[in-house]
Amino acid sequence: MPISIIRPRHLLGLVFISLGLAGCDFYATAPSCLDYFEPGDRSGFITDDNGLAKQTATDTLWYRCAAGQRFSGARCQGDPTKLDWDGAMAYAQEFAEKSGKAWRIANNEEMQSIQQSACQSPSVNPNVFKGIEVNNYWTSSETWSHDSLRCSTYLFQGTMYCRQARNTELPFLLVLDRKG
Repeated sequence: MPISIIRPRHLLGLVFISLGLAGCDFYATAPSCLDYFEPGDRSGFITDDNGLAKQTATDTLWYRCAAGQRFSGARCQGDPTKLDWDGAMAYAQEFAEKSGKAWRIANNEEMQSIQQSACQSPSVNPNVFKGIEVNNYWTSSETWSHDSLRCSTYLFQGTMYCRQARNTELPFLLVLDRKG
């Protein structure tokens, strides 16, 4: 049986081809939204000094900080309140009653409307939602699969997850109800 001899130049060619293929990145990582948006770029939002942001495409009015934080000095101050889904819904209702305005937790559609597909970590515009924590955030939407589960949005890549245990403590964002 003949013995094949690999010549050094053929071996070198195989090494370069292997390295070239290994270096191919078929799944490029999106840049951080912190780097993607220029300072002051609030694309699609009109903001004020009171911590409110109006989303121009939908007319939705957002509080720019997670519930439990306050907007002061152009930043969100304090730690976000993390509650289970029922506690978060009760918090939003009490907040609405005490403020006299129809604040509520954002639903799935609203949370998806602020996600940026071109960047991640966080997956929202950091010039609008200042210092927002990358975490799962409750939505007010229920899930069809089981009463013990609810929906959340992960602000790393903006993915929706409707199998979140409703007793998990998560932060949440508030919107002013357009009917209120």
